[in-house]
Amino acid sequence: MNWNREIDLYCERTGPGLFEEPLNALSNLGFVLAAWLVWRKGRGRTWDMRVLACLIALVGISSLSFHTFAMQWAAALDTAAIALFIWFFLQRLLVRAVGFGNISALLMVMSYAVTAYMVERYFNAEWLNGSIAYVPPLAVLGGVSVSFVATKGALAAPFIIATILFGLSLALRTIDLAVCHVFHEGTHFLWHLLNAAVLYALGIGLAGFISRRSRH
Repeated sequence: MNWNREIDLYCERTGPGLFEEPLNALSNLGFVLAAWLVWRKGRGRTWDMRVLACLIALVGISSLSFHTFAMQWAAALDTAAIALFIWFFLQRLLVRAVGFGNISALLMVMSYAVTAYMVERYFNAEWLNGSIAYVPPLAVLGGVSVSFVATKGALAAPFIIATILFGLSLALRTIDLAVCHVFHEGTHFLWHLLNAAVLYALGIGLAGFISRRSRH
């Protein structure tokens, strides 16, 4: 694999160069803000909240690298950061909210990772403008949210909000290239901003379960 291969996937980019995607790049500051807010929420609480905040920041930094350098290595870094966040969050949610043991939760995450990989391999990677990889996490988040509404009461609210925002952000990511002739900048930067809100909501949701367990 040529790790320095240039990649042009988004409406805003019109050529090689670090500053060819200014909105796509700058919108990653939303992840940095979300990471700071989650860190503040988790400060003095638990290690997993602090790790979660660092992973949110890593998502933003990795995405910034991808939308500036626009090379294969940066794309791989971006994908890896997102996967790490999803796996870590899901494992901690299963432990903190559902009551799984650490090993059982890890096995569930591994099962999810394999299923998500198979979905991405089975379906055409170009479907939904390359967004097919995000359908499994949306499905899981939606299922978790519905389950929490029935079993967790008010603690489900951040997950419902996150599901709605993630569905909207995925739609905006999908239509990015389709709107180039109308809006040159595209809609990918909105995917970043909404996803920053999604990760913040998930952090708040996890913090709610941690707080509840610490009171019991």
